Order: sequence, then structure tokens, then C-alpha cells
Amino acid sequence: MENLQLVLFVLGAIAIIAVLVHGFWSIRKQHPKTAKGGGVADLYRNASTEHASEVNSGHHDVNHGLTDRQVVKAGSHQPRIEPKVDADAPVEHASDRQEPVITAARDEVVEPTVSLYAEQEPEMQAEPVEEPHDTLAATDELPEPKDVLVLHVCAKPGEVLQGAELLPCLLTLNFKFGEMHIFHRHEDNAGTGKVLFSMANMVKPGVFDPDNMEQFNTPGVVMFMTLPCYGDPVMNFSIMLNSACQLADDLGAEVLDGERRPWSAELKQAYLGRIRKAAE
Repeated sequence: MENLQLVLFVLGAIAIIAVLVHGFWSIRKQHPKTAKGGGVADLYRNASTEHASEVNSGHHDVNHGLTDRQVVKAGSHQPRIEPKVDADAPVEHASDRQEPVITAARDEVVEPTVSLYAEQEPEMQAEPVEEPHDTLAATDELPEPKDVLVLHVCAKPGEVLQGAELLPCLLTLNFKFGEMHIFHRHEDNAGTGKVLFSMANMVKPGVFDPDNMEQFNTPGVVMFMTLPCYGDPVMNFSIMLNSACQLADDLGAEVLDGERRPWSAELKQAYLGRIRKAAE
């Protein structure tokens, strides 16, 4: 950067000298007789005298413009003019300065809030729903049984149910081995909660030995549920019937009613009638 300024300064000085030389040559060409007498010399003397008198008198005005008679010497530097500072003007400190506050215009996003208490809709008075008389809570004690619904899953004539095949099917249907050494179907599929219905062996004493199911075989099993029962008796019976049908399909057996008659739609309606009667 400094080299560039030096080059520009030299070029400016050469240009000024060229202009001066051309001016002198033009003046001498137009006034050859007065060149020696002092045309240009007088100009120089007058300019020098005026400049000296202004400096000595102390009234030189730094803002005074150059006249036609003043010539700047090549290579001379002009004094730098500093801006005047008013000492009486108040000084603005950085701490006193108030920066403008810029606020970006944008749409405010308001998250929706849901109040559970403000502006609630009037509550609708729901009609009381009568619980079925046969539905009992898990904490209630069952009364004396009024009826027992029984389903048999029997092997076909001349065949038996193999324990090695029976046990995996029972586990798939969410049966759990428990009290009285028989299998039970509970409220939860995990085997917890109240017992909905149970399954025993058709052969007396009607028990199972899960540790020896490989050597076990039986002509059939029996599923049964008492009325009244815990929960919805129609739902419980539906689960028991579906379990019996699925077990029969898996083992190649057949579903019979409590008197060992082939299961039919008429027998199903009869069982549902017994459920309604027990609920009365």
C-alpha cells in the first residue's frame, strides 16, 4: 500500500512539473520581451512576498483557497487540516448512548393450551347402567352354584389324546396348571386373576401330571364353569366354547356337550338359556 502511494505521489509531482513547464513555455512564447523583465519573476516575487507577510502577521487563513498566482512547489506537502473540536460541546459517553431497539416483525406463535377447568361444557348426566345380576366383582365371594356348564373334548372312537400333544395346545390356549392338579383359564392371559373355567381329565380321579405328559394319554378331557361366576358369564362361556373347538381341531377330536352329545347350534342356545336362567 505504501509503494502504491509513493508511485501516485511521484506521478502527481511529474504532472505538476509538466504543467508548469508548459505554462512557462506558453508565456515566454507569447511575451518574449518581458520574460526577462520579470513577468513570471514578478509573479513569483509577489506570491512569495504575500505569503511571507501572511505568515509573519499571524493572520494566515488555512481555509483560504489558492489564487491563480500561487504555485505549489513539486514535492511539497500541504499541512493536514484537523477538524475543529468545540471544547464546550457535551461529550457523549458510550454508557449514555441509547442504542435503537430493533424488533423484527413476525407472527407470534401461540401454543394452544387445554384447560381442564375453564370453559367446560356442561356435564351430561348419564343414565345409570344396571349391572347384570350375574356379574360379580373380583372381590366378591361366589354364592352357591346354581348350574354347571360342561363341554367334553373327546378323541374319536378307537383313539386317545396324547399328553405330548395335549400340553402344548393347552399352553397355547392360556391354560395354567394349578389347584386340584387340573388346568384353569384365568381372567388374564398371563394366568392371573380369577378363574373363569377349568379343565379336568375324563378318567378318574380327573387330575394331570405335567411332569409325565409324555407318557400320558386319555380318551378325553372335560371343561366346566359354574353359574354364577366372576365377570360376564356369556363372555366366559364363549371363551370356553372357543377353547374346546380349537383343542378339538388341533388334536383331531370332537366337541360334545355335558351328556356327551355332538355339539350343535341348538345345544348352544340351550346353554345360553341356562345362563340367563341362572342370572335371574
